[in-house]
Amino acid sequence: MQGDVMEQQLDRSKPFDQQIPMDQQIPMDLQIPMDLPIPIDQQIPLDLPIPIGQQVPIGKQIPMPSQISTSPTTPVEESVAIIGFGAAGVNALIALRCAGYQGKIRIFSNTRIPPYSPIMTSYYVGGTKSWEECFPWGAEELDSLKAEIHYDCPVLELSPEAHIIRTSRGDFSYSKCVIATGATPVLSGFPSTDDYKPLVLRTMDDAERLKLAITRPGCRRVLISGASMVALKALEACLERSLETTLVGISPHVLDFNALPVAAIRFEKGLREKGVELRLGQTIKAVKTIGHEALRPSYSLEVTFSSGDTALYDEIIVAHGVKGNLEFVAKSTLEIDHALLVDEFMRTSDPDVYAAGDVVQATELVSGDKRIVGIWKNAAVQGACAGKAIAAEMAGTTIPSDAEFRGSISANTIAVKGTLFISAGIMEITSQRHREVYEDENMTVVSVFENRADGSRRLVGFNIVCDEDEAGSVAYDTGAMLTLRIENTA
Repeated sequence: MQGDVMEQQLDRSKPFDQQIPMDQQIPMDLQIPMDLPIPIDQQIPLDLPIPIGQQVPIGKQIPMPSQISTSPTTPVEESVAIIGFGAAGVNALIALRCAGYQGKIRIFSNTRIPPYSPIMTSYYVGGTKSWEECFPWGAEELDSLKAEIHYDCPVLELSPEAHIIRTSRGDFSYSKCVIATGATPVLSGFPSTDDYKPLVLRTMDDAERLKLAITRPGCRRVLISGASMVALKALEACLERSLETTLVGISPHVLDFNALPVAAIRFEKGLREKGVELRLGQTIKAVKTIGHEALRPSYSLEVTFSSGDTALYDEIIVAHGVKGNLEFVAKSTLEIDHALLVDEFMRTSDPDVYAAGDVVQATELVSGDKRIVGIWKNAAVQGACAGKAIAAEMAGTTIPSDAEFRGSISANTIAVKGTLFISAGIMEITSQRHREVYEDENMTVVSVFENRADGSRRLVGFNIVCDEDEAGSVAYDTGAMLTLRIENTA
C-alpha cells in the first residue's frame, strides 16, 4: 500500500527539510515545508520506524523518562512551561534545547504515556503496525532533553497575568509558556443514546478501544459516520480486518473540504469496487441497542438513517471533526477566534504565551488568512518555531529568522486499498477562481487557478485521484510538482 500515509513515511529516507524528489510520494497530513528548514538535530522523526530505545511494550507497561516530578515548586525560578506533549510540544522542547536554553522546562501532559504519532493510530487498529511503532520518541531520547515531565496531569487553568499554571498537583510558575494541547474528536450530529458510546479515532486510547471493539468475536459489520480523511482511515482499518463497512455522511461526496466533486466521484468508485457501501447525503437519525454493550459480543445496533432506512451494525465509528483543547484558557485572557491567534513567531496576544498545532490560527500561504491547518507536520514546525523564539528571548538576543513561521499549505495523501488521493492547497471555487480537469483511464487531475490583477493566473490547489497506488508513478510525480508550484507562487 504505497500510498498509505504511514507506509509513505516508513519508506522515506530523507528529512522533510530537503526538496522532495519527483519520484517520492507526498505524505498525507504532512506539509512540504516552505522557507523554514528544520536543522537536522531538531527534525521530527518522519521516517518511521525509528530505533525507539526503551519502547512501549504491547503489555502497556509504559516506560517513562526519568525526569518526572509530581510536586509543585516555589514560583521563584526562571522556567518554560509546555502544556501538551504531542508533535508541537515535543518539537518545542527539542528546539529549546538545540537553541541553547539550559533552564528548567516543565511539560504538562494529560495522558499517562509518552508522546506518540496520531498518524499511526489507524495502522495499529488495522493490524499493520504494532503498538511500539506508534511511539517515535523513546524514553532515553526524552531523558536527554532534561525536562520535568508531569504525566497524567491536565492543566486546569492558565493565568497569563500571574504567570501561573494550575493543576490538581498544585500551582506552577513560568516565564514563558507554550500551549500545544491538540484537539479532541466531537460527537456533534450523533444522536443521543444512553447505552452505547460510539468509537472515535484520535489518541492511542481511542485506537486501543477501537481495535478491541472491531476484533471482538461477533463483530462483522461496522458503520462509519463522516466523510473526512479520518473517516477514510478508519474505513481502511476496518477493511484490513475484512469487515463489512458502510460509510454515511451528510455531504454528497467523500473527502469533504478536500476534493472537488469530479475527483471525489472517482475515489468513491474505487471504494464501491472494494465492497464499501456509501450512504452519502444522509445522517444517522437514531441508534437502538439490541442487547447491551456490556454483554459483548451478543449486542448489535439498529440504526435508522435520515432516509428512513434501517440496518443492523455491530459497531459505529464517528468522525465528525475535532475541537481544540482550550478549556483551561479564559477567553478574556488571550485573543481567540476559532483558535488562538498567533504572530509569525507563534506568540499569542500575551507576549509570554506561545501556541502551536491544532489550537492556533496561523498564516495559510495561499489565502494569506489566519487559519487552522490541523496536520502533524504543521504542528511540529510551529512547535519548533516557538521553541527557537523563546530560547532567543530567554537569552536576551534577537529572534533568529529561521524561527519565523512563514505559513503553510494543506497537503494530504491517502490510499484506501489501492485507490489513491493526493491534494494540496485550497479547493474553494470563487468568482476569481476556476477549475481545469484532466482525465484518462487511470487518473483524474483537477487544478484550481486564481486570476491575478495583472491578467496572469496562479495555481492555488489540486486534486489527483488514481485507480492504482504505485510508488514513483505519474500520479506521485504530478502531485510533487504541483505542490511545489503552489508553494513557489504563494
